[in-house]
Amino acid sequence: MDPEGPGRSPRLPGVPATLCPQCGTRESEWDPDLGGDPYACIASTRKCFGCEEIGRQHQHIPDGAAGAGMKVVLFPASVAAAIDVQQHLA
Repeated sequence: MDPEGPGRSPRLPGVPATLCPQCGTRESEWDPDLGGDPYACIASTRKCFGCEEIGRQHQHIPDGAAGAGMKVVLFPASVAAAIDVQQHLA
């Protein structure tokens, strides 16, 4: 949809197009004056059970300095079990 080529803005030739950090689209994809289509993408909702679990576990991270730098990560259950065994044997 971008007439200047991938990653280029039709308004400013030779300058990389700005991608929205949230959705990953460019203005030129949506604006008909820039060669885009106002219906370029369709939004939908989907539930991610992994994100739900991360949100649940994130509630257990303490506020302030005690929780600084802590992240919630997902491991396959078999990997998590192996990590638990390894920690108990150490």
